[in-house]
Amino acid sequence: MISDAEFQAELLKTFAQNLPVTLNGMRAQLQSLIKAEDETTRLKHVQELYRRIHAFTGNAAVVGLAQLAHVADALEALLKELFEKPKSVNASSLRTVASTIDFLGLVFDRGLSKQDDLSDARILVVDDEAISLRAISHSLEKAKLKSQGVQDPVAALELLGKNPYDIVFLDIDMPGISGFEVCAKLRALPTHKKTPVVFVTSLNDFDSRANSTMSGGNDFIAKPFLFMELAVKALVHVLRSRLGPPRQVAAAAAA
Repeated sequence: MISDAEFQAELLKTFAQNLPVTLNGMRAQLQSLIKAEDETTRLKHVQELYRRIHAFTGNAAVVGLAQLAHVADALEALLKELFEKPKSVNASSLRTVASTIDFLGLVFDRGLSKQDDLSDARILVVDDEAISLRAISHSLEKAKLKSQGVQDPVAALELLGKNPYDIVFLDIDMPGISGFEVCAKLRALPTHKKTPVVFVTSLNDFDSRANSTMSGGNDFIAKPFLFMELAVKALVHVLRSRLGPPRQVAAAAAA
């Protein structure tokens, strides 16, 4: 009789073999969603994509890929929210869904250097508006991520100079010093040359997006935002820094 360990290994091998087809199916469904011309059709594709992600989440958990299941579960929650709020199916949310689907494949192929619950992740949120600060913190909690909030950008720079962070969320329009300036300054710090920076702002014009990249930012999300969209972005950025070398099982499955 096959042992539990052997059976688990066989399940993982089957999961790896099916993964390219599974991800391609998700991408094809997403493309159909992007091309949909009316709300009814869009919702149909959102629902089908949700169904596929839901199945993927369960399968990843069964084969013991906890972190992969964690990411997929957050994406599943975002798709559920998009179905309930169809007006939120826009360029920003679709871009987040697309990048997360790609990341699912990367997570499996590369593995993760830490198999924990991300309770040790250090996240700094900088926003001079208390309500926005609370909204971002609430969003992060949906992905089981804890954060430290600061309203003063100067105080934020002091913290950044003393502590390492896994990701920084920055408002752009702040008194005294803008988020762009904070980002440029943190990039000069040895511990934050590659720290992911996500701008969260009410500014949504082309110049703001261009400046966010030029100042060293990695991502951009406009207010008002879906809580789960921000949560998914945070989860992907935090886990990306923890990716390890390619998994042997992925190479074996491809052979």
